[in-house]
Amino acid sequence: MNYIVITGNLGNDPVLKFSKENKAIASFSLAVGQRTKDNGQWVDGKPMWLQVKFFGIPAEKTVDRFKKGDTVTVSGKLEESFYTTKDGEDKSGHEIIAFDIVKVERYTKLESADTNANQSAPF
Repeated sequence: MNYIVITGNLGNDPVLKFSKENKAIASFSLAVGQRTKDNGQWVDGKPMWLQVKFFGIPAEKTVDRFKKGDTVTVSGKLEESFYTTKDGEDKSGHEIIAFDIVKVERYTKLESADTNANQSAPF
């Protein structure tokens, strides 16, 4: 099994559909990219897009909890998928069959941890 844990941003709101057996399937695209430092500034690289699918009751909850732009960490099984475009061209890509999805809070720049550095000691 190709198990993967990856963090990225949702490219669209999760879409909920149901199989013929009435099993919930949530899907969304995930943009994953590398950040590099260039002259002291962080620069976003070109994103790689992955499709993510989530099944069952957790899929139904995914639709209510996540939205486009959210940063999430997805763990699951990486699979190659094959499809035909509207123009009849055969293509392949990768998708993640998710076991778990967790929202990641965006990082904020923190002030210096040493806020009392300029104060006198109490003794």
